[in-house]
Amino acid sequence: MRIKSHICLSLYVGGALGAIVPGAVSAQGVGSVEDPSLSGLSEIVVTAQRREERSQDVPIAITAISPDGLRERSVTDLQGLQSQVPSLVIQPNGQASRDVMSPSIRGQGASFQGAPGVVVYMNEVPLPTAFTLSSQGGPGNFVDLQSVQVLSGAQGTLFGRNTTGGAVLLTAAKPSDRLEGHLSGAYGNYNMTEFEGVLNVPITDTLKVRVVGASRDRDGYTEDIQWNKDRDNQHWRMGRIGMQFDPTSSISNYTMAYYGYSKTNGTGIVPISFNYNRLYGFTAAGYGNFCGTYVSPDVNCTDLKKLISDQEDRGIRKVAHGMDDFSKVETWGISNSTDVAITDGLKLRNIISYASLKSFYASDQDGSIANINNTGVTSLSRTAPKDYYKQFTEELQLQGEALDSKLTYVLGGFYSKQKPGGRMKDYFTSVCGKPGEAGALACAGFRETAVTNESKALFAQATLDFGAISPVLDRLRLTAGYRYTWDKIDGSTISYTPAIYSGTGADNVRCLFDGGTVSRGNVGNLVSSGADRGCRYEGHLKSKAPNWTIGLDYRPIDNLLIYAKVTRGYKAGGFNAFAVNSIYAQFGPEFVTDWEAGFKSDFKIVGRPVRLNVNGFNMDYSKIQRGLADFNPTTNQQGAATLSTAAARISGVEVEAMFKPFDVLEIGGNYSYTDAKYKSFTYQSATAVWDCHSTAANGYLKTMNPDLTCIPLQYMAPNIFSIYGRLALPTSEDVGDISLFVSYAWSDKRHQSGPALEKFVDGSATWEPGSDLAAYGLLSASLDWKKALGTDLDVSLFGTNLLNKKYAISNSGVYNAIGNQTQIFGEPRMYGIRLRYSFGN
Repeated sequence: MRIKSHICLSLYVGGALGAIVPGAVSAQGVGSVEDPSLSGLSEIVVTAQRREERSQDVPIAITAISPDGLRERSVTDLQGLQSQVPSLVIQPNGQASRDVMSPSIRGQGASFQGAPGVVVYMNEVPLPTAFTLSSQGGPGNFVDLQSVQVLSGAQGTLFGRNTTGGAVLLTAAKPSDRLEGHLSGAYGNYNMTEFEGVLNVPITDTLKVRVVGASRDRDGYTEDIQWNKDRDNQHWRMGRIGMQFDPTSSISNYTMAYYGYSKTNGTGIVPISFNYNRLYGFTAAGYGNFCGTYVSPDVNCTDLKKLISDQEDRGIRKVAHGMDDFSKVETWGISNSTDVAITDGLKLRNIISYASLKSFYASDQDGSIANINNTGVTSLSRTAPKDYYKQFTEELQLQGEALDSKLTYVLGGFYSKQKPGGRMKDYFTSVCGKPGEAGALACAGFRETAVTNESKALFAQATLDFGAISPVLDRLRLTAGYRYTWDKIDGSTISYTPAIYSGTGADNVRCLFDGGTVSRGNVGNLVSSGADRGCRYEGHLKSKAPNWTIGLDYRPIDNLLIYAKVTRGYKAGGFNAFAVNSIYAQFGPEFVTDWEAGFKSDFKIVGRPVRLNVNGFNMDYSKIQRGLADFNPTTNQQGAATLSTAAARISGVEVEAMFKPFDVLEIGGNYSYTDAKYKSFTYQSATAVWDCHSTAANGYLKTMNPDLTCIPLQYMAPNIFSIYGRLALPTSEDVGDISLFVSYAWSDKRHQSGPALEKFVDGSATWEPGSDLAAYGLLSASLDWKKALGTDLDVSLFGTNLLNKKYAISNSGVYNAIGNQTQIFGEPRMYGIRLRYSFGN
């Protein structure tokens, strides 16, 4: 009750937010301004530094996309940003769910069970984060946005949560002083139907309301012949209401509430191969029988071999899962931001939020009827969420300017607490030779986890234009920021097998953490050597560290900004709920120091406007959090670990460009090159494993102290680029505005596995198959007809992946740890038509 009273009080007293808008991508956007000197190029006004500025004036690597840009690129979720932003990679990161689209920038992303390296915000509030999956927020986040902005590099001195990689900022369209709105509907292949409705009502001069509702349904593009269902389908609903209340000229109050719901048939995971030798090892350990009387993989394991050959005959769009996959996500939240102008040049801001994320899912991670590596047992997993969290955040800022606006500053504090909203139950089958759901139930394990994350921080940042000291130094600016963060993580896990009582014999279970046998009635007790020992273990971690940034920027001429900065980033450690070895029960924080320099420029070629932004970076990355599968040879238990031992160097260059050779034609794009290499990656393993020294020459020796320095960094594409062209067709006013947008986006091959290569260093044999996902390029296009025939109707034709490329976006990476390899593939060709009717003044 106390927390609810605090929320109500804070929602009433204040909260402050504004537009967090970076970037310079779209030529037509909400908040864009026209610069006559550029003869047609426009840009989005941004508040990446918590104040409104032209994007070209901000000494930060930022990319922004306006609502029109989102529509013409068919961006409806986070995955749609892939290849639209330099150095940005968005994929499931080895987790067997299409709901997990984890952003990674310059190689900084989410670690398994850890805090996100790139935080997704809605109206300056971080979205709640799942624990068992690296997902943030829920469905419908990209509906009715004012802009999407992506900030690259470590954040923390100005934003709520500290991160090592960057931030994705979603800004919802705020209520305006006009009675207006729109209705939008779409239809496409795979029976895609979409609806969106927006109504903006100025109730009084001081109170305005904006109501949004949207839905999307689409059949899946992967057929499951075992269950006669389509996987990879979509079915979600969302609603949002925003209220802007300005009781006086010095007080601005904005409250937003949202709800989102999604229910699907899960992910169409495709089986690629089995590790027959590994599965025979499990057979010998008493996990059931996969390969009959074992002689060799070439003689036996014929049933598993048949599953793979059948899958190869079907292709990647048709599977036969042994489990009826499903996914259900429910999110809601409320946030309030209040600005209070104390005096000219001094403003108090408060931002407060409360949100909930609840996720149920079960996925057949081996993609076949074999009971191997299943994150769920359908009949049990539907009864309780795997992730259920409540999140409270509070941020108080003081913003000001002095010295005739030559000095701007912001200081404040941030607090967040994410804790379980209820019991979170996880049913799973790692390896079971017994067939069908009955066999899975007999082998199923159970895990109940509770993790609470609490973070407190104080921060300050200021920018001084040296013109305040001497006119000679005008337009030379120094920016310095500092933040200190205190993190506290408390976690506990109960894990054992079998999950349910068979009804025969003593009702005892085996604890997954250490293999001890206990009575089912004692499972909730802590693991100990006493008579009352149970299957519960805990982890408690406190960490604290500074973030800081210091930089210089200079504008020698009006249309050229040169900048350089160095930033220190920090990300908290975490609790490992999947540990089977005590040394991996928790993991420590990671750190990054980022040196960056670049320029932003506008100029003309033969009288035509050009924009060119370039930046380079070099990062020292230490105590890197890396997840890997784990095994306890004493108890024969499989689990997972997250390490925090490696160090790496990451460097690269990013380019964004825009050119208008004619008034009706705009050409642009972006490019990034990233080079990364571990400086060290060693750790103490609980079992002997292969490493960089295992080769044919030494018989692939295993070691308890592996050196993995030769492994490429995960989830990083060395080359990413996107090019686009926008042509405005010449039409009369009574016909409307017609434009054609075409884009091609390329992502280089990228490494998936944390502790393994595709092949051993000498190339003589396969180590972890599928570790290197192939490069791919996607062609997309849209044709927009605005104000069709002089009416208020807009018509759009759109298509993505027009060449129908088949490309993998994730690989399981547990071929050696558990015994199977699967992949998730990207969307096929999608196309459709969208109608939008706008009304009001």
